[in-house]
Amino acid sequence: MRACEGARPLVEKQKELKMAEVQAGAGKKEFLKAVIVLVIAFSGWFIPAPAPMTEIGMRCVTVFLSMIVGWSLTGRAWPSLMGMLLFPATGVMTLKQFVAAGWGTDTFLFLVVAFVLVGYLKETGVSQFLANWLLGRKFLEGHPWRLIAMILFATYLICSLVNTFVGMLLMWEVVYGITHGIGQKPHDKFPSIMVFGIAMQGAFSLSAMPWGGNAIANLGVYANIMGAPADMIQYVLFMVPFGILEIMVYIALTKFIFRLDVTPLKEYKLDVSGQGELAHELKTALIMLAVFVVLLLAPSFIPKGSELAAFYNSFGSAGIALLFFIVITLMYYKNKPVLNFADLATKNVPWNMLMMVAVILAIGGCLINEKTGIAAFLSQNVVPALTSVPSSMFLLIVIAVVVLLTNFLINMVVVAMFLPVIIPICAGMGLSPELVSFGIMLASVNAILTPAGCAASSLLFPNKEWISAKEIYQYGVPTVLVNTVLIVVWCLMFPL
Repeated sequence: MRACEGARPLVEKQKELKMAEVQAGAGKKEFLKAVIVLVIAFSGWFIPAPAPMTEIGMRCVTVFLSMIVGWSLTGRAWPSLMGMLLFPATGVMTLKQFVAAGWGTDTFLFLVVAFVLVGYLKETGVSQFLANWLLGRKFLEGHPWRLIAMILFATYLICSLVNTFVGMLLMWEVVYGITHGIGQKPHDKFPSIMVFGIAMQGAFSLSAMPWGGNAIANLGVYANIMGAPADMIQYVLFMVPFGILEIMVYIALTKFIFRLDVTPLKEYKLDVSGQGELAHELKTALIMLAVFVVLLLAPSFIPKGSELAAFYNSFGSAGIALLFFIVITLMYYKNKPVLNFADLATKNVPWNMLMMVAVILAIGGCLINEKTGIAAFLSQNVVPALTSVPSSMFLLIVIAVVVLLTNFLINMVVVAMFLPVIIPICAGMGLSPELVSFGIMLASVNAILTPAGCAASSLLFPNKEWISAKEIYQYGVPTVLVNTVLIVVWCLMFPL
């Protein structure tokens, strides 16, 4: 007995030494990662900038690439903080301007509010209710692939009609609920594939409807060049069926390439016990969700030029969301607030994640700033090379280049940069300017491979709790490549 007691301190000491070695090794790895990131970041100060790109532009490019590497190698916040410091150091803008371009946007504000809403839906049981409802449909019972298709289609629908952030966050919560229900955990194959798939549908939703932010800007550029607006019916017929086709293709990739084992979904038995205890809270939350959706959709149906339309335009989506929360926080039931905003914000808003999103929002403005010369460099060196090939190859190269660039630059900027150059070329090649323009608009949202790719990717990459950068590239690269070819085929086959 005494021998055992004497051996105990030795064992404990060995454990402590082993732990110290592990921590030291982890510290060395983190230090090495930081060195690599910093070397890439500061290389722009020494590499000559190819004209017409400026020295500032080269610095911005290397700082941006270093942040992508940093975000991919580590889940910590320091790459975001580094970018917040180094981008102003390039000379592209001041720190104050950089902060305003990220934290000061209505997008950032709306995202904070969206996280609070999703937290409210989660705490009241709406997320689990929706997961249970989805799994409980008779035509889905025993058919996991139908369930997966429904989740992806619901994402595309909600994101297209309401808001990309709301749709993604809501459907992610549904996937989280299903994941726990089938006994899996974050980073298992099912949640990783679904988290990415939801983000992919969120990306394509950006161009789905003509009243979407991306679509309004893109169609405005087209109208200015052509002197007449595009056919809205043709636009919807081009975009929406492709979105549905892309969902089917992603399911095929999931089944045959990623080889997802859906057996746990088939065997999952729905447990609805205890839902009656939250009947009132659940019902209230569902009503609030419906009201929120209606408020966001309203601008699409309110007559243009009316006072109500002017009211909506003055506030935007973020303002309307704030108004919604002001009203709901004033509501009480049985002497308790229906929604405690401060409590929900404290527990559900991932500020580390939002830090990254804010920096990403600011980076987009930096890369297209005239001081960088990046847009001019692309216009002079990339676009002219497209004119000396057959029409089908021309279309493939244009779409591929747009997909590549849109993963690094703002989607709408890529469209605005390409359309004035490409549209005049189309007639001589026997291609419809409207069709090619729609193809470019569609390709511009096939952007999920970098955090700055689009609104969807800016939310996807920070979600490291459920999906890593490695997993994003694992599922993202094949998906984006297949989507690129699919867009070209769709353009060639579309009767326009």
